[in-house]
Amino acid sequence: FPLLVFRRNKSEGAMLRLSASVCLALCLQSSDGFTGSGSRQLVGRDVRASSTTPAEVQAEPSSSADVKQSLLALLKTSKDEVLSCPVSLEPLERSIKFNGGYRVESWRCSKFETTYQRRGPYLDLVSGEPAKPIWERSLQEVVQTDTFRNPLVAFLYERGWRQGFKNAGFPGIDDEFEKVLDFFGPKAAVEAAVAADAEAAGAESEAAEFEAAVVEAAESARGARASVMDGVLIDLSCGSGLMARRLARHGTAKRLFAADYSEAMLAEADRRFRGLGVRSMDSDASKGGAGALPEAKRPELVRVDVASLPFATGSVDGVHAGAALHCWPRLEEGLQEVHRILKPASADAADDAADDAGRFFATTFKKGAYGVPREVNSNGGASFRFFDEAELEGLLKDAGFSEVSVELVNSGCLVARCVM
Repeated sequence: FPLLVFRRNKSEGAMLRLSASVCLALCLQSSDGFTGSGSRQLVGRDVRASSTTPAEVQAEPSSSADVKQSLLALLKTSKDEVLSCPVSLEPLERSIKFNGGYRVESWRCSKFETTYQRRGPYLDLVSGEPAKPIWERSLQEVVQTDTFRNPLVAFLYERGWRQGFKNAGFPGIDDEFEKVLDFFGPKAAVEAAVAADAEAAGAESEAAEFEAAVVEAAESARGARASVMDGVLIDLSCGSGLMARRLARHGTAKRLFAADYSEAMLAEADRRFRGLGVRSMDSDASKGGAGALPEAKRPELVRVDVASLPFATGSVDGVHAGAALHCWPRLEEGLQEVHRILKPASADAADDAADDAGRFFATTFKKGAYGVPREVNSNGGASFRFFDEAELEGLLKDAGFSEVSVELVNSGCLVARCVM
């Protein structure tokens, strides 16, 4: 692999390198380029370096022609089908360059010429507007936004902070995951349809026949209505990745994003995805706990502002936001953004079985969950915003959702299920 290095003198140790991307272009002009075993290994390693690389690029090249095509695909600028500029909502153009042996990945908005880049493990897609000085921000906004950007809070989140939600009546994370599976998949609709069919046929008296009917109906239902779990999923305000890990281990998502505004939380989520010496609140690693996720299954980490989401309109199948709504300083705008990015129902969706509309699942706090009403006033006197059932239902309907259900679980947890 050609790389030109010039050393001016030993004391300075400065080197001028010919960009590796230029070297690639030079080699691709020759039909003999990249035929050696050493270069093939380099190509294979670089191509597989990112779990977000297109599937057709990830395969190990089997010939010099395959190597050439893989490299061309790797260096080609492509428009992302899901990620968009948070300001213009234009699709982001993804490009990869090699500079001095380092891989540099960037995302560009063609309309405003804005460039977004990775910052460590995550892609930062928060618009570059200058932050307001602290004296121009309400106490509520400061607490809601800045608390979870604190590295100490991120460190403690699965080391006692999240467990404290049980005192407010929150279900465990595994129970919440089961609720997500029921809502995002066809399971609930299948069971209801099977029970009705079995009762009409008298099959409920025979356990074996009923079980066979369940299996048959499940297979037919999957053909009639694709599960949201098979599409594009976002764990919004993902925190340390409790739900994102479970969605990743489930393994059916076409594409999975773990998104948060907090840089510290995204870094903590990345450490837990990789299993780097961290303890989880989970007792069973197979349920999404301490074990490292295989690289191919790791969610794409993205830093976002929930009131200005960097996802294309109608590009997402399902959004989960666990214990998050009370932390959104611009709640109404955030809910409208969630509604915007979810897929609308197709024109031929005549009934629930064929409904392919996007879905939103959220858990949050009920007023009085900790014995304190948590009212919000015009001066931002309350730190976090808690809700009652009617208030939350109204907010979700105002955001545009056609079907909204708000359920009280235990004493202080509200579970919202919304369909486009």
